[in-house]
Amino acid sequence: MNSKVLFLDFDGVLFDTLKEVYLVNRQLYCGISMFDEVDKENYQLYSKFKYLVYNIWMFYYYNPLLFDGCDDIANKFSFAIQNRDIEAENAFCAEFLSIRADLVKNNYEFWKNLETPYNFFYEIKKIYEEKEPKIVVVSKKNKASIIERFNSYGFNLSPDNVFAREILDKYPTKGDFMAEYMNQKGFKEAIFVDDNNNNLKTCDNYPNIKQILALWGNSQPNLAGYSQESAIEEIKEFIN
Repeated sequence: MNSKVLFLDFDGVLFDTLKEVYLVNRQLYCGISMFDEVDKENYQLYSKFKYLVYNIWMFYYYNPLLFDGCDDIANKFSFAIQNRDIEAENAFCAEFLSIRADLVKNNYEFWKNLETPYNFFYEIKKIYEEKEPKIVVVSKKNKASIIERFNSYGFNLSPDNVFAREILDKYPTKGDFMAEYMNQKGFKEAIFVDDNNNNLKTCDNYPNIKQILALWGNSQPNLAGYSQESAIEEIKEFIN
């Protein structure tokens, strides 16, 4: 049995999903149709601070800061998530997922074009087809959307290898989930690729999980990380 496993985040690692997230949140918070024109300046600002968010519920606090034109966004966001309203968050998440599900169901072609694969996705697909390494997706996106994306691009990853918000929400962190998964499946070494350093830090206590920060996603500025090319080289060396 192969003792190595490759863990991959989805948003900001395999696919550029920012526009979909932006439009869903804009409709949810501002009541603006996702078919309306995007304000480029606001979209750039939304992208700039997206690294602060790594769970859907966090958008509940992120949206007012970005859509209402606040200053000192990072500090205000930090204060907000230390004073959480769990009931309001849950209602927000339910509505967010409902809007996304309605979009997929009734405007599939529009939705499909909101998310685009990075070259990293195609390189991983090639590696999978040639070497068949163990690849596991760990993402707070909903599972059905992830599987649909893989299938639409001919990447035949088993749904059993996709662990999305339905599972990950039961664990304190991604790191805790991955450590348990490796222990149960008998994997000794792993690489974990994510564009959010907060998720990577959850592996600090698991030295057998190598962390790769994806700088091509919505990563925090001024952090050391990997380009798509260097990440692929690291992965190739790991699985050989």
